Amino acid sequence: MTFSRKPADRYAPPIDIPRQHLLNPLKTPCLALDIGGSLAKLVYLSNANMSGDDSSEGRKLHFVKFETRHMAQLIRYIKTRLGDNIDKIQGKSVSVTGGGAHKYKDLIEQTLGLKVHKQDEMDCLIKGSNFLLGNIPNEAFALNKGGNPDITFQKAGCEFPYLLVNIGSGVSMLKVYSDEHFERVGGTAMGGGTFWGLGSLLTKAQGFDELLALAENGDSSSVDLLVKDIYGGGGYEAMGLPGEVIASSFGKAARSRISGPARDQVNDADIAKSLLHLISNGIGQLAYLHANLYSCSRIIFGGFFIRGKKATMHTISYAINYWSKGEVQALFLRHEGYLGAVGAY
Repeated sequence: MTFSRKPADRYAPPIDIPRQHLLNPLKTPCLALDIGGSLAKLVYLSNANMSGDDSSEGRKLHFVKFETRHMAQLIRYIKTRLGDNIDKIQGKSVSVTGGGAHKYKDLIEQTLGLKVHKQDEMDCLIKGSNFLLGNIPNEAFALNKGGNPDITFQKAGCEFPYLLVNIGSGVSMLKVYSDEHFERVGGTAMGGGTFWGLGSLLTKAQGFDELLALAENGDSSSVDLLVKDIYGGGGYEAMGLPGEVIASSFGKAARSRISGPARDQVNDADIAKSLLHLISNGIGQLAYLHANLYSCSRIIFGGFFIRGKKATMHTISYAINYWSKGEVQALFLRHEGYLGAVGAY
């Protein structure tokens, strides 16, 4: 069977999971789903063909995503992976989290013959985060702009407490005290859905990935008002603000500032880059404020907004470092978008 797009995530590679570290080695079938408002995420073990065959000493956990509007395509993908084993799993349970656990329950049960076991979204998010942090080497990393290397991987180990900032369509911020104890301490409606929605209105990008690709090639200084634009080419040294710092997102886009031929020089890539900075800076500042309020020196960023893009991570890292004066560390995850699915498994 062929699909209109390759579903596997290049930035979220499979991970080796020894048998003793399997979240639930006896689960059949060996898959779990996290179905959100924008994306549906699937995790499954490779050697089992999703059938639960436990014949291997170590197995690979694979990560696949589809846009939620293509749920029928995801169902076909699962059927293809199951192959001849589909008859063996009829009537068994599959763990599903996210809003789609309710919305797509009947579709999953009727087309796959599996009973949907709905799991709490926040519980799964924390379980997945703690498992990956605690058991998978080089899962978490920090960015060091201008450093050599510019990425510092962290050893496996889950240090509590930490602030988990999950950037999906919106943003949830959770203080994680232990494997069993956490609380949602804040959030914002300005998240990945905001970036995608405004980007769709302001550019010709056809999807989230295309919008991110545009942003990678953009120059936001054509639409953003920088500190140096206000101070005649330099920074505001008394306040520690370099000239390249954004003073006003989209500030140059006002009709009084951009008109005639100059307006034609503002392209979709520049708009996407400015929008990416706007959302990322806002999330970074809010994350720092919550970390400071709830005494967390480490912030873990999850969700599908970042997608391994260094421009986004650099912006968030800069915001955290600037506001905390280097006292709070921003950490990112290789499998950031699959925390809920891993936790459901």
